[in-house]
Amino acid sequence: MPQVKDFLDDARSLERDAFISRYPEACLVPRTAEGGGDPRREYSSTLKLEINPKTQEVRVAPMPPAPTDAVIPLKKSDRSDFAGKILIGRTETNDVVVSDLTVSKHHAFFRWEADDACVLIDTESTNGTRVNGALLEARKARRLYDGDEVAFGDMKFTFYTAGGFYDLLRSLSAIR
Repeated sequence: MPQVKDFLDDARSLERDAFISRYPEACLVPRTAEGGGDPRREYSSTLKLEINPKTQEVRVAPMPPAPTDAVIPLKKSDRSDFAGKILIGRTETNDVVVSDLTVSKHHAFFRWEADDACVLIDTESTNGTRVNGALLEARKARRLYDGDEVAFGDMKFTFYTAGGFYDLLRSLSAIR
């Protein structure tokens, strides 16, 4: 599985459009456990709040990922026949497999709307799907924005569009 560090050189050397052309998929970056010796997590108990200018929703700003954090591209696999949906769940028949007992076999799916917006839909999972801490109503679409925290059961991720991931990497490149 690719890691954040695998994309840093391309983010430094490519213009935004070229990067997005090379890596067009949205992605999930798993939220690593707090602590673990990473100096960027020294002040992890201090929360930074931000307001999404599009939704006016207040959320906790995500911690920057570590270079070794995984990057999970949201793309179709040959394991799922559901056109237009990126399935996420515990079993191998999903496009994105999350091997955790709190994740349902077929937990949720991502779908792109006509305006290129990505929406997330819970499929009546046992332990629920959350966006920025708010439980999704089953079968009801929720639009996602860069930096949204998405949780499937106990497993937490940060969502990024291709452009949002580039912007994140550029901000990380500036501090490394």
